[in-house]
Amino acid sequence: MKRYKLTIAYDGTAYCGWQRQPDPVPTVQREVEKAAGAIVSHPVSVLGSSRTDTGVHARGQVGAMNVETHLDTERLRKAINSRLPNDILIRQMEEVDLGFDVRTAKRKRYQYCIWSDQDRPVFQRQWAYHYYRRLDIEAMQAACKLFEGEHDFEAFRGQADERENTVRTIFSCSIHRRAELVIFGVEGSGFLYHMVRTMVGTVLEVGNGRRKPECVCEIIASKDRRQAGPCAPAVGLCLQWIRF
Repeated sequence: MKRYKLTIAYDGTAYCGWQRQPDPVPTVQREVEKAAGAIVSHPVSVLGSSRTDTGVHARGQVGAMNVETHLDTERLRKAINSRLPNDILIRQMEEVDLGFDVRTAKRKRYQYCIWSDQDRPVFQRQWAYHYYRRLDIEAMQAACKLFEGEHDFEAFRGQADERENTVRTIFSCSIHRRAELVIFGVEGSGFLYHMVRTMVGTVLEVGNGRRKPECVCEIIASKDRRQAGPCAPAVGLCLQWIRF
């Protein structure tokens, strides 16, 4: 038996998230397991490091699987990719120790793309959230900096998150404009359910003038989800990478 670490990219538009659900609900995990199983001729379970939601994308999701195979690593990767739909790709595959655990990630980065223009996006419509109101990028940058550090993010987690520990460390958080695109990036030790999208929703309210940048500190201190902004749509969110 061999254990492999997979780096997986996918367009999440057609999927109900990463996590396997009862058939016939389409999920990324199910597609990768099905493709891998067809190649190695036995059932395969692929564990993911991050449980992305419905419609969320990834450039660097990390998974792990145990398989019996005589194929070398690169041939196995290409063989599994040949069985995957066009919106999922195993970018890298490496054999690792049988004790490797995808749940031990030390750092993750997410990116959220906003199409800031009166006209809706055409080519970026599946990857960016259309926000037509004017945005104050300088105020949004100030708000982003206040997320950095170790905080209790109780006020930014979704109702479905039942984890007791809501303390996370944000190593960096920033936002910048590139033509019509406004790009929010955040790196942290880990993230709660809907945490990044709620951070984005809050920063957008700073950008449109409804809130001041310092509201971020007040919301964190409140530990009250009702004080934070709305959860931004999944379409703009992408898991960039995971480090161990």
